[in-house]
Amino acid sequence: MFAPAQKNEMDQNKTITNYLILEDAARNFYAGVVWSHKIQEKQADIYASRFSCLKLLNIITSSLATAGIISTIFIDPFWVKLVSAIISFISLCISAYLKFFDLQRLATSHKSTANKLIFIRDRFRFLITEIKIQDESVQNLKDKFEQLIKDTNNIYQDAPNTTDAAVKEAKKALQIKHDNSFTDDEIDSYLPALLRKTSHDK
Repeated sequence: MFAPAQKNEMDQNKTITNYLILEDAARNFYAGVVWSHKIQEKQADIYASRFSCLKLLNIITSSLATAGIISTIFIDPFWVKLVSAIISFISLCISAYLKFFDLQRLATSHKSTANKLIFIRDRFRFLITEIKIQDESVQNLKDKFEQLIKDTNNIYQDAPNTTDAAVKEAKKALQIKHDNSFTDDEIDSYLPALLRKTSHDK
């Protein structure tokens, strides 16, 4: 049998351990959501950029093809017809690609998923804060964590597929450019003087 003081100390140590275990699990899920959000965001950027480039190229090729056709009214060399036919074919291929893949819809879908993951990311961040403060019981925090996992999995199930290019861009943004990371001075610069961490004004 343990003395009451020893038992209380053991219970307290167990509670602290449970908080730490829960915090570690929440941090891992938080990191996963940060990565997923950035990948979806970069995939949306890739599709939006590709659409803009192809749309511009399609306008150019269509204009050139039209100019080539009109030019045959005044001149009739074979090479003009050949070049016009090739440009027209390229323009047709681009139009078919844009219609078949619908890059605008894909970009919107990935952006929508990224926005949903931002909300989940912020909820995980707040949960980690609550775990750190330890004002709530481990069980209450565990219930919140389980609900967050369910909400996250629901988003993942409906999330559109991403490419390796988006993963590479996300890695560059998070590990090299350090997106979503701010120094104390940077955060202070966004806040009024009374809310800043440093005592001096910026």
